[in-house]
Amino acid sequence: MDFHSFLKTYQKREVRTYKNTVPDNPLVSICVQTYNHEAYIAECLDGLLAQETTFSFEILLGEDASTDETRAICMTYAEKYPDKIKLFLHHRENNIKVHGNPTGRFNFLYNLYQSTGTYIAFCEGDDYWIDPLKLQKQIDFLEANQSCVVSWTNYKSFNGFDFVENQFNFEETNRIINFDTIFSPYCTLTLTVVFKKSALMISAINNFEYFKDNTLYAMLLQNGDGIFMNFIAAVYREHQGGVYALKSNYFKNYSSYLNIREIIELIPKARTKNMYKVLNSLGNAAAFGALKLKNKGEMLTDAQLKFMRTYFKHASLRTKFKYFKRQLLK
Repeated sequence: MDFHSFLKTYQKREVRTYKNTVPDNPLVSICVQTYNHEAYIAECLDGLLAQETTFSFEILLGEDASTDETRAICMTYAEKYPDKIKLFLHHRENNIKVHGNPTGRFNFLYNLYQSTGTYIAFCEGDDYWIDPLKLQKQIDFLEANQSCVVSWTNYKSFNGFDFVENQFNFEETNRIINFDTIFSPYCTLTLTVVFKKSALMISAINNFEYFKDNTLYAMLLQNGDGIFMNFIAAVYREHQGGVYALKSNYFKNYSSYLNIREIIELIPKARTKNMYKVLNSLGNAAAFGALKLKNKGEMLTDAQLKFMRTYFKHASLRTKFKYFKRQLLK
């Protein structure tokens, strides 16, 4: 699906591009999707604008018709930095629903299709970058190592009170990420990603019913290695306004299980021992999570009951033993 077909299929109301003087053909396109981030978006944009580079970059800012002051803040920044920021003013009518729920996928895909850089970076509107050399370091590495198509860095998490650093305990300064190592541990967050646009077939994204950030990584790793660069470059913000933060642990595990299962089904190179191990871990967590809810007397949906019964029916003997043991002890 090219951009024209994408618009014809999903755009019900034309997206407005805010006036700008962004030069053509920058080396990097930074995609920012934002919705109801009035308390955070300024810090996000400040971190991007503070990047010190020897190359040009553009900021593609997709504002998803927020109900707070996010749009006004974005317009202020677009007015002040017309040579850097290309602001797209979206409409809720264009939201793509997945399993009946509205998502930010239209905004996400619109930014991707509009990107003109050789490389693409992401930073959601409630996260931010803290190293002014982040982009330069990642681009320098990718330019010097042509077998790598995607790069991530370390980051901190902020819960509103404290900053928490990760304990990945990597001995290497740069750790190779491929289907044998990805998600073990989970160090690949989208707020730090930079990748070669040529390694991603944007039109194939809609082939995935359960598309998530992990799908993006898997699509890229079909075409080369990834690299985790062990320096702290960004802050991942944990807050109750975050859509994912409001979901239950069962939902998080189950949705990730469906996502990884789909990746393995549709991407042959993803069928590694490591990926099956990750899938099994997520499946067990989701199934036992549903069982815990059931044993507490909570009403499960038909989908939850079906998943739990089907999963345990086909699970390993060890998992089945744990299941029956918990049933007897409830």
